[in-house]
Amino acid sequence: MKKRISVWLLILPIVMLACGSDDPEYYPKPRGFMRLEFPERVYHTYEGDCGYSFDIPEYFKVENKEGSCNKDIVINRFNASIYLTYIPVDTNLLMNIEYSQKLVYDHSIKADEIMEARVINDENKAYGMKYNIVGNAASPYQFYVTDSSTHFLRGALYFNAAPNYDSLKPSLEYVLEDVDKMIETVKWNSEIQPLNE
Repeated sequence: MKKRISVWLLILPIVMLACGSDDPEYYPKPRGFMRLEFPERVYHTYEGDCGYSFDIPEYFKVENKEGSCNKDIVINRFNASIYLTYIPVDTNLLMNIEYSQKLVYDHSIKADEIMEARVINDENKAYGMKYNIVGNAASPYQFYVTDSSTHFLRGALYFNAAPNYDSLKPSLEYVLEDVDKMIETVKWNSEIQPLNE
């Protein structure tokens, strides 16, 4: 019994001294993320043989898919890709629009918010929607553009990393300016047929 008391008498002063501190303003080191350096924006026009063209920055690299008008735009600088799907329109325009919207709203399980914006470019006859998917969804940005009679182009941006919206946000904001520029400059290279009235 005396041994227990003497052990506690030794430990108690040590504990009391350890609780006091000369520097009461200790803060744990916050988690940090890598500092990004953004490339200078220099645009050029991508023009393939599939009926559409658009302006993209030099750090976007278009990869062709053999035997298809679908493309992958690889963004190595940010470890991301834009997957483009091109569909010639016959009678399936409404089905393509509904399917595109379904693919966007499949992300609503992980998304905090899905913001929609219309794409209206009368000069190039390019119309559609773009969707900013806020939250930890796999694809933070999707869009489609069509002339309503001949062409339908759909795109989805993916980062090749675990979806963490807060850490991806600086890269996402930078890349989205260039994706929006791409959407705004979509041109159809074959003759556009008038809508049936």
